[in-house]
Parts: sequence; C-alpha cells; structure tokens
Amino acid sequence: MEEPVIIYVDKEGKSREYEVDEEDSTLDLSRKGVTSIDLETVVALPELKVLELGRNAIQEIDLSPLSTCSGLQKLGLFKNKFKSIDLKPLAKCEMLEEINLGTNQLASVNLKPLSSLQTLKRLRLFNNGLGEIDIKPLAGCTNLETLEIENNELKSIDLQPLSSCTKLLQLNLMYNKLTKVDLGPLSNCTKLKFVYLHHNQIVSIDLSPFSNCPDLRILRLGGNAIEEIDLTPLSPCKELRRLGLAMNGLLRLDLSPLAKAEHLSSLDLAGNNLTKLDLTPLENCEELTELYLYSNHPVENEFVKLDITPLFNCSELEDFGVSEETELQADKSLQDEDDLPLALEELLEDNRVKWV
Repeated sequence: MEEPVIIYVDKEGKSREYEVDEEDSTLDLSRKGVTSIDLETVVALPELKVLELGRNAIQEIDLSPLSTCSGLQKLGLFKNKFKSIDLKPLAKCEMLEEINLGTNQLASVNLKPLSSLQTLKRLRLFNNGLGEIDIKPLAGCTNLETLEIENNELKSIDLQPLSSCTKLLQLNLMYNKLTKVDLGPLSNCTKLKFVYLHHNQIVSIDLSPFSNCPDLRILRLGGNAIEEIDLTPLSPCKELRRLGLAMNGLLRLDLSPLAKAEHLSSLDLAGNNLTKLDLTPLENCEELTELYLYSNHPVENEFVKLDITPLFNCSELEDFGVSEETELQADKSLQDEDDLPLALEELLEDNRVKWV
C-alpha cells in the first residue's frame, strides 16, 4: 500500500507533494510557504492528532474534510493571512483541545461551532483585527484552560460565559481598547493563575472576584487609566508572584492586602500619581526581586520622602526603581546590618539613605 501524500501549493505557485507515514499522528507543515492545501489528502492520515499549518501564507481554507478527523487534538493556523474562517467542520472534532488562529487578519469570528467541544482547553485568537467577539459559545467548553484574545481592537467583552469554565487558568486581553471589564464571572474560576489586562483604556476595575482565586500568580493592569483600585480581594492570593499597576493614574494605594503574598517577586507601580506610600506590608515579601516606583515615564510618582525600612527584610531585592529626587529614610537600628539586599547595598553606596 502506498503511503499518503499531502498536496499543497507554495508561494511560487508550484504544487508540492509531501510524503508521510500512514501511522503519523502529527503533520507539521509550518514554514513551508504554503498558500493553499488540499485537506482531503491530510485526512488520509487515520491517526492524525496534530495538524500544524502555522507561519505560512494561506488566505483561505476549507476545513470541511476535518469533520471526519474525530481524533484531531490540535489545529495550528498561526500566522497566516486569514480574513475570515468557517469553523463549522470543527464541531465534529470531539477530541479537539487546542485551536490557534493567532496572528491573522480576522475582523470577526463565529465561535458557535465550538459550543459542544467539551475537550477544548486552549483557544488562541491573539494579534488579529477583532473589533468585537461573542464568547457565549465557550460556555459549553467546560474544560477551557486558556483564552487568548490579546492584541486586537476590542472595546468591550462580556465574560459571563466564562463562569462555566471553572478550569480556566489564563485569560489574556492585553493590548485592546477595553474601557471596562466586569470580572464577576471569574469568581467561579477558582483555579485561575494568570490575568493579563494591561494596555487597555480601563478607568476602574473591581477585583472582588479574585478573592475566590487563591492560586492567582500574575495580574497585570498597567497602561490603563485607573485612578483608584482596592487590592483587598487579593488578600487570599498567597501565591501571587507579579502585580503590575504601572502607567495608570493612581492617586493613592494601600498595599496592606499584599502582606500575605510571601511569594511576590515583582511589583510595578511606576508611572502613577502617587505622593505617599506605606511599604510596611512588603516586609513579609521575602522573595521580592523587583520593585518599581519610578521608571522615568512621562507622568511619574512624586515621593518627597519614602521610608524603605521594610525593604531590608526583602533579601532577594535586586532592582529598586525610585526617583533620585526622593529622600530615602530607614531605621537607624539597621545601619550596621551586613547581609543586605543588593538593591539597598547600591543605594547605601550612593549615600541615598538617611538614617532616622
């Protein structure tokens, strides 16, 4: 019996034949210069589980043949030139776990065909031109773990369908044009670890739902227009590693909810309008490596004085961004300490610290 041959057309307009083993479960045709492909030849692989067509130049594709691939688990269409795509044939791919449509030219996408895919774990729609999106069909994707819609043109999004996705680990909506986001539905996503909302146009945000997400690791809200935020809901998030609030319009901030975030390694507050800040809650954050209160942004915090005594307990602190105009003070009882965080050693060498 002859082995299956995959037929596609390359950038030069030439028809190519790609020989494969009938028992292959993975077909990787990424970076082949593919402009079109006959998927009827692809489905000749009875054991096909992974189909990678990324980094090509495909403008249109008929997914109909894939409706017979009941064992397909991953479909990669990353970095092509799709302006539209019909996902209906995927409704019959009952084992599908990942769909990657990132870095295309999609202005819209109909997700309804995915509503019955309970196996779907990862949906990637980043770096397209999506001005709106209806994620209601994802309510049926109860095993969804990752949803990536960053780098689009979204002005709003209703996250309500995600209340059914209780296994959600990551939500990425950064670099859109969102002015507000209701995080309420995420209160059901108790396993949530990563939330990226930076570089939008969010004016205010309620973090209350995160009080149900004790395993939250990364929360990035920088580059928005937030003037006030209550971090209290982060108190139960003892696994928090990184919190980004830079480049907003914060006038005041209470860090006390971070007192139990013992694994916090990065806190970025630069580029706000803060004039006072109590660093005391950070004395328990012994793994803190980066603390940015100033990074030379067009708008910056203006601390006349800052008590950095609590930071002497942050033994891993290596990078501390603070204005040269700020008078740094510390408790004189620490003056003879030998084992100091690197960032504070540098400040002491520069005679930046005033003992009080």
